[in-house]
Amino acid sequence: MRSATLIALSVLVVAGCGAGSSADPAAPVLHVYTSLYPLAQAVEQIGQGKVTVTDVVPAGADPLTYVLVPAQVAELRQAGLVVEIGGGFQTSFEKAAAGSPHVLALQAALGASDPYVWLDPNVMQRAIAAIARAMEDTNPEAAGLYRSGEQDFSASVESTGIDYESTLSACPRTTIFTADDAFGAMARDYGLRDVVVGSSPDPSQSSVSGAAGEVEAAGATTVFGEPWLSETPIEAIAEAAHAKVRTLDTLAGPPEVGWPAQANYINLLESNLGTLSSALGCPDAATGSD
Repeated sequence: MRSATLIALSVLVVAGCGAGSSADPAAPVLHVYTSLYPLAQAVEQIGQGKVTVTDVVPAGADPLTYVLVPAQVAELRQAGLVVEIGGGFQTSFEKAAAGSPHVLALQAALGASDPYVWLDPNVMQRAIAAIARAMEDTNPEAAGLYRSGEQDFSASVESTGIDYESTLSACPRTTIFTADDAFGAMARDYGLRDVVVGSSPDPSQSSVSGAAGEVEAAGATTVFGEPWLSETPIEAIAEAAHAKVRTLDTLAGPPEVGWPAQANYINLLESNLGTLSSALGCPDAATGSD
């Protein structure tokens, strides 16, 4: 069922949203800047033909620590709209955005305690609505088109959230072990417990043994690493616990080689669900049990 849903949602996102709506032909094209792949995807799907979006972080760079070059700072201050997480999540980008006339700081706008709003489909729907309102306010002539794009893209994300709920609610194991707390809010929202292990880049033997003991006590078969974080502590814990290491992608930005041409936010989010489903022994996991 998940595979069929993935194909349908991928087609929807690639095809674009709101084909039946139109904007004022004279409406200007809104130029939006962001520094996170999922937010760029949201802007593109909401805006359709009346937006251009620039993700300032190049492929292969850590979006959380990337430092903008002077030319990017200058461009950012001329943007029609800047969409950021805020709260110090991306220091260099936020500092540059402070000079922009229109800035949407999502964490504050949503009242969200967790900055990784795009990893939880339920929260991402609210983020999409906030982005659409900011785009409408900045470019009111295209408001009708933006509302249509918002509705269609939000429906795709909602369907993915339903997939997360139906899949993860049936898993015999409900504890995940991760390298940091990026997946904490998502885990709680879908009935999982996220235990952060391996956060120290140079863990002591006692901390490795303690974390491995937690993994074994939970009956977990997998420890999750992430892009941009050292795999050394995760690998040490997994070896001590006789567990596998798999990657949960925060989707913040593409690897240096880029994602496949058909990749988009929806099917990458579904790919994470497949990884979780397999590791937790869910009954509809695409692969055999770990």
